[in-house]
Amino acid sequence: MVDYIKLEGSPKERGLQQAEQLKEKIKFAIDHVLHSEMFAEVTSKLIPLSVIKFALSFIGKKHTKKHIEKFVPNQHEKMLAIAKGSKVGRFVYGLHFIEVMNGDPNFYRNPPKPIPPLMGCSLLFALPEATANSEMYFARNFDFPNILQPIQMIREEIPDDGYRNLNVSLYPMAGTHQGLNEKGLVIGYNYGRAWKKDPLDYRMDGVPSMFIVQEALETCATTEDAIEFFSKFPARPSGAHFGIIDKTGDACVLETTATRHAIRRPVNGILAHTNTYVSEELKDANLPLDVRFKMDDMDFSPIESPIRRLMRENHLMSKAKGKITMDTLKEILCDHVDGKTGEKGPTDFTVCTHGHSAGTLGTYIIDLRKLEIWITDNHPCETEFERFSL
Repeated sequence: MVDYIKLEGSPKERGLQQAEQLKEKIKFAIDHVLHSEMFAEVTSKLIPLSVIKFALSFIGKKHTKKHIEKFVPNQHEKMLAIAKGSKVGRFVYGLHFIEVMNGDPNFYRNPPKPIPPLMGCSLLFALPEATANSEMYFARNFDFPNILQPIQMIREEIPDDGYRNLNVSLYPMAGTHQGLNEKGLVIGYNYGRAWKKDPLDYRMDGVPSMFIVQEALETCATTEDAIEFFSKFPARPSGAHFGIIDKTGDACVLETTATRHAIRRPVNGILAHTNTYVSEELKDANLPLDVRFKMDDMDFSPIESPIRRLMRENHLMSKAKGKITMDTLKEILCDHVDGKTGEKGPTDFTVCTHGHSAGTLGTYIIDLRKLEIWITDNHPCETEFERFSL
């Protein structure tokens, strides 16, 4: 069952409420990650955990604090309240900074050994012309390190000075990676692996994408509002592919790097997107195919999975066009066929991703007509969907 919390009031009040409701779970989440096999594999065994935490806290605060404080002050206030109420302290900066740190192109040029989990995600749009009964859907698989699976939640927020929203996050986090607000605006994002170094497509300084999405849910009413907000946001540190749709059916994927952006629109009522830059304007931001992770018997490109998943998603969406239902989207997001080879999985290269270190942690299908979200907090092929609504 998906964990649900409800927060109301000012940013500080909502942060304290989150800490109060999840105090023990936040402690569990941090201990679970820091003492995991994955964390041990990508950090030095010669350095004490306390030193690693201190360093991550210091670096995270150095590179993000002034930007979060300046450009999304409400999110900063909420984050500090979560940290205070749960006694996380300044390590909260380090927790949010991990997303930015993993976007560093050097992370791909010189990957840690063993290979760290690759971050994925898939976005699907089905508009009235492509659905069976003029429905309108936004769907997404959340692919991330497996250690994060038990620390997910859905959070209803009623801000004093913003739009009520339902968003999906992790216990200690202030931001979100997926959400729906009372105006009928839906936003979710896929991680973007940009290749060019500072300052064009990646920089260490900035506001992590989770904060930017949460701020947009609280302040934007339409897709055009969100496009303007994201595209003009002055402190994007790394790549992200923002999937956006509003209740009128205005939909797009906004591909972004630290300083550039491009827009993809649905064609014939459908659109799929993974973690690869598809637009002509930003194709040069993709990791080259000859950049490979090699270990033991593995030898593959970090963007092979996004490419193969996108091939399969495009095929399945096109095949179903005109008769897409929520069940259709569930089937696509549960799919276990490699889009390039046709081999049956599940594997790292299937829409429903089952990797050794990372996989599909959750699935979300949002019905724009009803303002409701159907959600799992594990592989959709193994888990029943639960319904939440605004």
